[in-house]
Amino acid sequence: MRRSLGRLLLIAALSGLSNQNARAHAGPRQTDPVDGAVLGESPTAVRLSFSEKPEASLSIIRVLDASGAACQTRRPEYEAGDPLSLTVPVRPLDRGVYIVSWRIVSAVDGHATTGAYAFGVRVAPSGNALVVLDNPPASFFEMTARWILLVGLAALLGAAAAGLWRFGGDRESVPGVCGWVLAMLGALLLADAQRRNAAASFGGLMNTAVGQALLWRVAAIGCAGAALVIARSTRPMVRRIAMTAAALAAMTAMGAHVAAGHAAAGGAWPPPAVIGVQWVHFVAVGIWFGGLAALLVGVRGAPSAEKAEAARRFSIVAGWSLLVVVCTGAARAVGELPSWSDLIATAYGRTVVIKIALILGVAAIGAFSRWRGVPAARLNLSPLRRAGSWELAIFLVALAATSALGALPPPAALASPPGLEASGSDFGTTVRVHLTAPSNQPGPNRFVVNAVDYDSKTAMRPRRMSLTFAPLDDPDVAPTSLALAPGPGDSYAASGANLAFEGRWRITALIERAGDSVEVPLDVETRSGPQFVSVLRVPGQPPEYTIEVKGKGRVRLALDPERPGRSEMHITCLDGIFEDLPVEAVVLTAALGDSPTRQIPVRRLDRSRFVAEISLASGSNRIAVTARTADGNRLRAALDVPIR
Repeated sequence: MRRSLGRLLLIAALSGLSNQNARAHAGPRQTDPVDGAVLGESPTAVRLSFSEKPEASLSIIRVLDASGAACQTRRPEYEAGDPLSLTVPVRPLDRGVYIVSWRIVSAVDGHATTGAYAFGVRVAPSGNALVVLDNPPASFFEMTARWILLVGLAALLGAAAAGLWRFGGDRESVPGVCGWVLAMLGALLLADAQRRNAAASFGGLMNTAVGQALLWRVAAIGCAGAALVIARSTRPMVRRIAMTAAALAAMTAMGAHVAAGHAAAGGAWPPPAVIGVQWVHFVAVGIWFGGLAALLVGVRGAPSAEKAEAARRFSIVAGWSLLVVVCTGAARAVGELPSWSDLIATAYGRTVVIKIALILGVAAIGAFSRWRGVPAARLNLSPLRRAGSWELAIFLVALAATSALGALPPPAALASPPGLEASGSDFGTTVRVHLTAPSNQPGPNRFVVNAVDYDSKTAMRPRRMSLTFAPLDDPDVAPTSLALAPGPGDSYAASGANLAFEGRWRITALIERAGDSVEVPLDVETRSGPQFVSVLRVPGQPPEYTIEVKGKGRVRLALDPERPGRSEMHITCLDGIFEDLPVEAVVLTAALGDSPTRQIPVRRLDRSRFVAEISLASGSNRIAVTARTADGNRLRAALDVPIR
């Protein structure tokens, strides 16, 4: 026993090395004014948008002038219709440079993020990079609280599963009670850790989404404890019903815990789907780990046919649990790690690698136990107990890694939205222009343009330079213009909200020289976020792509045939329950292969169906459909179709 404990502590110490840089992760996604902006007049408010929903009552945004005096007039409030954004009104600002600083508490998991950036009113701030001043490290106390909670919930669920599937003997209530105590203790410790993270009182925390999630955990754990008390009944039917209730309560607590973590931030999939996958993963781990603890308690004493049969039943349950854990864990890792390099380059990725190695170790020992320990259980329980003890020890460390993942920022959450970048030349190839902007999202942005002579590559200093923005997906919307001013080096720059909504835009740079002027067209695309796409392929029928437009409906595309050359595209607009959605008009734009974006004529079939002739090219084909309903809703669905 002492040797096993020593091994466990050694492994835990080694795994703890990856937790020293745990950081919070509700990072900024967009600011208004944008970082480095030069405004011609005072803004009325400052707006910050984040990767996770912030908790307004626990967050602070300050707008400071050069003397450090506060310019904001109220506390942060949610932007109307946008739960990811906070705004603070400001007093009229005089000419000068202003600093926006913030301390944001995530409404998802209670972690805090701080940072600052600068903008100017009729004067340029020095520097133009977003500066994150401090991401407070996640505390060892919080990770310990999460670990205790995970161990407790897993033991509680496993004990209930052992009682229902009869592999815990007559002692499954022992690990169940121990699990309940640990789960309740972990929930209370986590509440204190999140109170410290938010720098708030318990009363203030409980009035937030973070506090409500804690209350859900505690309530579910309390119901599980009541069910365990009833399960002490000697009547088999009452005992079975009570164990079922305990299992359901434990799974509810797991769901509340998952819904208050990284999964709630969503990603490539909608948040409910991500939460569902993570919850199934947690439940499978609980049945596997907690069931193993209940089995080891149940097989104490002399060997018997009944204990051997219990071991055989558990080995079947553990095998299916392993399959579910591997599949769901892989799905979550893919969602949180945008690239393979993140496995080594980030603390989150390294912890995932450690967890994978530990789970594989448990699986290997479990396979050996099933091969040697289970068949020998009728006569000798020692191999089963030794293997199970090792499994349990490694499982505890794997759960420690899981608790660290709950506090570490996933690379997908830390990744800043990509910016906009486009290059092009005029028709006569005399000028080459390069345009950049820090964000590819619609709304306020800062545009920087460099113009050089096409042949000599020397920088040009024209008399005037401006940009015209024309929405390709919405040809009925009038173009807008933005005058540029000389910026750092040989660049020209200006800030504006000309890219007002998601879609494809043609930005035309007008360069006015002493004797003439030239225009350089540039194509860019703004994106609000990933869209969920489901694909249906039925032999003998054209493939169907159904693209979800969050909160508005769906657009279904079918290509017949899906190969290079002429094809017929069928477009169907659907509402949230997959019923036909009447639309007033549809615009189809496509960038086929290396060709520039162009509008494709469409023909109406009925109130929600359209068809278009399109010539697909080998390689990537970027297709976008923009539909407008009678009540003014705009549905834009974009799809990349690779054609071999």
